[in-house]
Amino acid sequence: MPNRDKRKYECGGYFAAPKLGETISEKYRSRGGNMKIQLKQVQYANVCVDKGRVVKAKITKVVSTPDNRNYARQGLITKGTFITTEAGDAVVINRPSQHGVVNARLIKK
Repeated sequence: MPNRDKRKYECGGYFAAPKLGETISEKYRSRGGNMKIQLKQVQYANVCVDKGRVVKAKITKVVSTPDNRNYARQGLITKGTFITTEAGDAVVINRPSQHGVVNARLIKK
């Protein structure tokens, strides 16, 4: 049993994984007065096709998520999520709920 409760700087934020849909984002203040962009819904991803070549592709489907299988059913996108785009199958390589954009890497078949 801890001797004290958590301090405000030790507490985490709310879980806000973006859903698949029309792009909606909002800003929020983080520690130190910095601003972060939090995605609520997302429609496009920056997909790395070749080394140094990135294309903007529409996300068509969320295939699976290593975090929780229910996230794929709900269409939630987190780091490591396998998605289907117009450019092909890809895996998300960033944290879209904190970075404000979805970056993905094309999966070689």
